Amino acid sequence: MQDEDGYVTLNVKSQKPGLTSGESASSSWWRMLALILLVLCMGMVVGMVALGIISVTQQNYLQTENEHLSGALEQLAKNFCQHLSKQLEPKSKYGLGHKCSPCDANWRYYGDSCYGFFRHNLTWEESKQYCTDRNAILLKIANQNILEYLKGRTGLIRWIGLSRQNSNGTWMWEDGLVLSKNMSVLPEDRRENMNCAYFHNGKIHPTSCKNKHYLMCERKAGRVKLDQLL
Repeated sequence: MQDEDGYVTLNVKSQKPGLTSGESASSSWWRMLALILLVLCMGMVVGMVALGIISVTQQNYLQTENEHLSGALEQLAKNFCQHLSKQLEPKSKYGLGHKCSPCDANWRYYGDSCYGFFRHNLTWEESKQYCTDRNAILLKIANQNILEYLKGRTGLIRWIGLSRQNSNGTWMWEDGLVLSKNMSVLPEDRRENMNCAYFHNGKIHPTSCKNKHYLMCERKAGRVKLDQLL
């Protein structure tokens, strides 16, 4: 092509050199290798996450099983200790239980509690304070099992932790729970101010809080002394 000055201008376009067949194959091989490495890395990550989940799940399972086993062993120890204490109690001059018992001397081990039976003639309020001074409360009859235990343990009139505000009030235990329907206070006569209860011969009776009777205290038992079981 000739310009205005009579020179010829060559229009030469630059071209990139084409890839040879060898270079194309090499590039494809590297792409394939990179893809394989990526898949392997992703598989390793997924595998590690799965192993972590399995490890945590297994650890939780083992912990739960250990707790169940410990609970079963502790319950077995409690039952065995209470059996030994029950066997020794009639033979002991002072009614002491087995040395495995978590209860203090002169306290009886039953269920999850220690029970104290005291022969002090006190009013209901005085009895309540007597138990409080010993880190305990006036006894609560929470179920039929405890009721049966008490029937076989004492035949004397004893205060329990049951009272009400007035003759029309609701019978309640010291912890604020209402007397259950399957347990009842014997019908009372027409006298007023019979707002405290005592236990006698397997039954609960109302009476004046000013009267004086023996008493029963209750407090939470600790752990059985396992080293003393054998």
